[in-house]
Amino acid sequence: MIAPTSYRIRLPISIALISAALIAYQIVIMQILSLAHWFHFAGMVIAVAMLGFGAAGTVLSVFQSRLLKQHRALIPALMTLSGITMTLSVQVSQIRSVRFDSYLLFVESGQWVSLLIQYALFFIPFFLGALALGLAFVQYTHAIGRLYFSNLTGSGIGALMASGFAWYFLPGQLPSVDGLMALFAGLILIDRSNRTMLIPLITLGIFYSGYRIAVPVKLILSEYKSLSHAMDLPSSTITHTRPSPYGLIQVASAEGLRYAPGLSLAFDGEIPVSDVVFVNGEWVGPLLPATRARHFLDFTTSGVAYAFGSRDTVLILHGGTGTEVWHALSKGAGYIDVVEPNGALTDMLRDELAVESDSLFYKPGVRLITMEPRTFAAMGPPDRKYDLIQLPVVGEFGGTAGKYAMREEYALTRESFLQLWSLLDEDGVISVTAWMDYPYKNPLKIAATLAVIAEDREKRSSLAAIRGWGTVTFLLKKSRLAMNEVAQIRAFCDSLYFDPLLLPDLSPEERMVYNVTNDTTFFGYIDDLVYGNRSRLFREYDFHLRPATDDKPYFSQFLRWRSIPRLREFFGMQAVPFFEMGFLIAVVTFVQVTLLALVLIILPLFRRRLKGKGRRWVLLYFGGLGFGYMLLELMLIQRFMLVFGNPVYASALMIGAMLIASGLGSYTSSWYTLSVKNMQIVLMVIMVLLLFYFGVLTGLLNTVTSFPLWLKIIASLLIVGIPAFFMGMPFPLGLRACTFLNRTIVPWAWGINSCCSVISAALAYLLAVQVGFRMVLLLASLSYAISFLACFLLGGRWKVGMKV
Repeated sequence: MIAPTSYRIRLPISIALISAALIAYQIVIMQILSLAHWFHFAGMVIAVAMLGFGAAGTVLSVFQSRLLKQHRALIPALMTLSGITMTLSVQVSQIRSVRFDSYLLFVESGQWVSLLIQYALFFIPFFLGALALGLAFVQYTHAIGRLYFSNLTGSGIGALMASGFAWYFLPGQLPSVDGLMALFAGLILIDRSNRTMLIPLITLGIFYSGYRIAVPVKLILSEYKSLSHAMDLPSSTITHTRPSPYGLIQVASAEGLRYAPGLSLAFDGEIPVSDVVFVNGEWVGPLLPATRARHFLDFTTSGVAYAFGSRDTVLILHGGTGTEVWHALSKGAGYIDVVEPNGALTDMLRDELAVESDSLFYKPGVRLITMEPRTFAAMGPPDRKYDLIQLPVVGEFGGTAGKYAMREEYALTRESFLQLWSLLDEDGVISVTAWMDYPYKNPLKIAATLAVIAEDREKRSSLAAIRGWGTVTFLLKKSRLAMNEVAQIRAFCDSLYFDPLLLPDLSPEERMVYNVTNDTTFFGYIDDLVYGNRSRLFREYDFHLRPATDDKPYFSQFLRWRSIPRLREFFGMQAVPFFEMGFLIAVVTFVQVTLLALVLIILPLFRRRLKGKGRRWVLLYFGGLGFGYMLLELMLIQRFMLVFGNPVYASALMIGAMLIASGLGSYTSSWYTLSVKNMQIVLMVIMVLLLFYFGVLTGLLNTVTSFPLWLKIIASLLIVGIPAFFMGMPFPLGLRACTFLNRTIVPWAWGINSCCSVISAALAYLLAVQVGFRMVLLLASLSYAISFLACFLLGGRWKVGMKV
């Protein structure tokens, strides 16, 4: 069917708008779940979005003829309903009876039902929008290259817009902002045949979205979030709120908000009450004024870094609100570089929070740098060498319940410590403090990492550590500890009731003078990691202790599957999930969305018993494309966080660049003569590029990281854009081949592709944690190899002339 000229112009614009709305809504749901719960649900959101696309393909396959008869009315109507339900689904998800809490998933079975309801609510807008896109693709398959170009390009622009919107709108407003884009997508396609139905519906949607922008949906945080605890204190109130792509920044004030991590029992002063900054409901730090008295951090194990040697030049990583900066100033540091990746937070500290923080970041000698610490370390020789490099505290008091297991922590990788080593002065020190946890994990992994670094540096360094009742501080000195420095560390411990853990000529009795424990296995583990058979402990310990690397930067991922029976026997089954809850939630999410994909997509498609040629080819060809594209996309997003030193902009830029480049590739494919040979040539190019990246990508990204920003952007766009351009071609070429072979399998092909995308979206994060980024890249290449081999099933030397 040939559409009128005006419709052929309006349809690609409408497709671009609905695609932008859908990808922006996907990012918004990630932000909302990160605020209300954790960031672990990113994979779930992507999978639910692709589940909506797959289910839309199934519905198209089953009801294709009836839907196509009404496509001119249905396409804009579905876009409009998608926009309305974007806001409505978020609003309903906050009702008490359907909310879930991450911390209760492994305690109350009903929480999993609530989680499935959340899946269903967020699934609806994606399903409706995808059904509109699918109808357009199936009806106008002859123009699929151009329409798919609009789809991908719109999605890329939507990813960039989502980051922009997050600066100006609260999380509760953003679904309505995205919904307006979907409503305008439907509005563009109004004509005489459908205006009677659509105008009232779109008008209603615009008024509803506008109301929800003026009166945002109230988002309920988990009661186990740090901010929720703070708001339970007397006279608690939120004094400042700022939306940003980094998360919602809130400043809380209450009578009892104090900060004193692992404070010595010798401290007899008063901890000041302070306002506290939270990002997405998680504690960032207090806003402390200057003090003429001794800083309270002098009475923590981290204060040992100032107990010996001169500390005139200090580098503080993840500086937060500046507590450690005040400490360095109180100890007489003359030059302090503070690296903090949250650009919205640094702006607030310089602006509206300057009074509360006593203009800390305007003090002489204090330089605030907005960047990921690891990127800062990789950008070449610094202006000065540092006497002290201080990393943030690892873990949390009482344990983290494994909530950081799926978070990339590039500052704690082996490569990171090697780069930090190069920034030290000859007598400089790296200091890192960890909360004591049980079973022992964080302190042991820090000890293992620093011990490996000390050996890599040809044993010219010294590794020391002291222990308090709640924290352990490790010191890696670039040169040997002098006898007087060892004496000063011992004196510091004696004065504050701390115990030395690692020192030259340390006797076993010295380790438990003030902080006695019944379980002494911790000391044996430390000795094995630093002095003994480290490899044996790596193999036999119940948790992963090998140092994290840039290829597997998941420092807090400790779970070993083989250890679960023993942990269950010792601690009880209910306790086990709380050791690695984040990773287990990701596993359960993968199982759930895979089952849903099979039920909603695969079973209906196979029950239909499609006749004609191409069914096996469709399954392998489009399945391979779905796996390969999603695996590569998620892997590149995670790798480029290190390059740009900003996870927000890295994600937006990489998603946008990849989708837009793929859109250009799709548009170019519409000019190709359709043949098996051409399809295999494109797939072969993709496979070769991915295998090439498998060998050189890590070194290439390390080089690009040190480039100036403008050159970094250009290089990154080329690195991502070249393979993405070719990856945009196989899907539209395949749909054209479906039309030639058997038109009824077009929606079936789309459903298979979406189903595999659902599975790979949830699987990619698990694979990255277990086998590393390079193996994910190799698996993406193998997925495209499956599509390449599937082309042999087409048989013959058929080809179809050029489609314009």
